[in-house]
Amino acid sequence: MYDELAGRLKMTESGVKKMLNAKDISFRRVLQICDVLAISPGQLFSSTEQTAIPEVTFSPAQQEALIKNRRLLSVYWRFAIEKRAPSQIELLENTPPAEVKKALTSLAALGLVHSSRGQFRPLHAGKFRWSDDSKLAKYLNREWSELTLKRALGSSPEGTSLHRLTALRLSKNSYDRLRRNLSEALDDAARASEREELSLNAAQLVNCSVVIAAVQKGVFDAN
Repeated sequence: MYDELAGRLKMTESGVKKMLNAKDISFRRVLQICDVLAISPGQLFSSTEQTAIPEVTFSPAQQEALIKNRRLLSVYWRFAIEKRAPSQIELLENTPPAEVKKALTSLAALGLVHSSRGQFRPLHAGKFRWSDDSKLAKYLNREWSELTLKRALGSSPEGTSLHRLTALRLSKNSYDRLRRNLSEALDDAARASEREELSLNAAQLVNCSVVIAAVQKGVFDAN
């Protein structure tokens, strides 16, 4: 919606978002925008809501346990992030039921999942993210970024992956705007993920890994 509106009004997407979130936007302007998009004012403002993804902080003991025990990490990820049932985890991880239950019991002892009468449920509802400066996040960001890049550069079926490397020369303002736009694009995708996980069944969803990287260095510049 933002890109279409920006094109019609000859504005940037960030400019449109700022305008829609401004406290002093005129109702006449609102009606003009709605006319362009053929939607109601209510639909317009609901699309501008920015739901923050909560940040979760793990204790040092919790982080160390997930870093050191690969099985524990994979079961936690499947259960808490992907919202998989234990029976699905058994199939996806090719793991016996007793091992999955043992891992969930360990996660409960660590305070990472809820346990009651032998039944487990995720500790956090909806989307959440780990603190970027945590040891766990830094460890996984490096490892999974390398894995995602390797897959994107490999022999993935056509149309299932994307990789682009572009060398640019930009002003500081343009570079900062690029970083913001890339970050906003990923935030928008995360919010779409949250909506679609609630409205679609598992068969309609695919797992995706996305890496965004931008550095203020040329490809041949010294490290």
